[in-house]
Amino acid sequence: MTLSSTVQRRIAWITAFIAVAAYYPRFIKDNGGVAVFSSAAECMLRGETPLHCKMVIFAYSPFSALMAVPLTLMPMWLRELVWYLLLVGTLGVSLNLCEALARRMFPGSWTERELAQFRILTFVLSLKFILAVVENQAFDSIALVFILLGLLALVGGRGVLAGASLAVAAALKVTPLIFLPYLLFKRRFAAAAVFAVVVAVLTLLPDILMPPKISWHAVWVREVLLTPFFPDPAIKFIFWVTDSPMNQSFRAAIARIVAGDDRSQEVAVALRIMQSKEFVTAVRVVTGLYILIVGFLMLKSRRDDRLIAVDGALLVISALLLSPVSSQSHFVALMLPYAILSAALIKNRETYGVTAASLLVSFALATATSNDLVGRAFTGWALWHSFPVWGTLALIVPLGVLILTVSTARTSPPRGA
Repeated sequence: MTLSSTVQRRIAWITAFIAVAAYYPRFIKDNGGVAVFSSAAECMLRGETPLHCKMVIFAYSPFSALMAVPLTLMPMWLRELVWYLLLVGTLGVSLNLCEALARRMFPGSWTERELAQFRILTFVLSLKFILAVVENQAFDSIALVFILLGLLALVGGRGVLAGASLAVAAALKVTPLIFLPYLLFKRRFAAAAVFAVVVAVLTLLPDILMPPKISWHAVWVREVLLTPFFPDPAIKFIFWVTDSPMNQSFRAAIARIVAGDDRSQEVAVALRIMQSKEFVTAVRVVTGLYILIVGFLMLKSRRDDRLIAVDGALLVISALLLSPVSSQSHFVALMLPYAILSAALIKNRETYGVTAASLLVSFALATATSNDLVGRAFTGWALWHSFPVWGTLALIVPLGVLILTVSTARTSPPRGA
């Protein structure tokens, strides 16, 4: 290692430390996220359902509330510090795990310049969503670490560890359940079995350790998991079925198209839209076409374990787009496809053009058009027209080309044959 590279690395660490320390005063101005989780844990300790507890409206899984129980033993200032360090730490680990997966995808020697280009590009592309996690004090980066660890274990042939790690992510958040059918599809039956057992145990753990007055899971399944698909006016947590511009999923994007210029976001209007024949048909068609396209790509990559990281990128994108609700902090999962495509941009000249164009489109739609720099009015307009959805969808193209390129190269006969 040259002196210049050593100095550069130290400068990078010092800069990161200063940035983390400088951001902390802004982080503690609003302790909404840590307060929500610690309040949910306090409700759970009293045997109350966090979803209906007077202290907080908590729509996440009961297991995630259980994991926040240690926060209740700390004063608020310490809760904020611990939560901040946990989020920053998991974001840093996620970047490193994405790099490990990208370098497994493109093995061989990487120059210091290539590594620097890769790290800067991945960080810049992901920065908006990294900041969203910290600003919202969201726990999405914690679940992301377990997803990435699971994928890395799967690449390394450690199926049991992969299944267990992905199951932890699914117990924290519902959307990583998408990896269970993937494990079955890849014929990793041992990993799938471990996944099923671990997620079942962790899901039921709150009921085992702290028996509730009312079943947490009965309420949570009925009022959170099923409400987006079976809207009920009697359920107050209507955010799950609204066309709010803060929700950037297929369902919300289609709801906003159906709503047209009606931006009232009233409960009655949202329910009418979600129950309309036009909306239901559009959701089925869009979802069906999307699954067919991604399914075709998965068939192409099924027999090549080199493409597991690309499969993982497609799955986290699918979890975002197919989920009933995907807010800004959830999109930190795009760190993985951004890392894979940044590596492809640097190491795979065959797909350079389509990768560069798609990353530019994705950055413009998902990041550049909805932030403080372009102004609140333009940001609101871009979010209402679902720019982040289309920016995320643009990443499917280079990932698909990458799969088709690798699978074609694998099956093509050698020259002169």
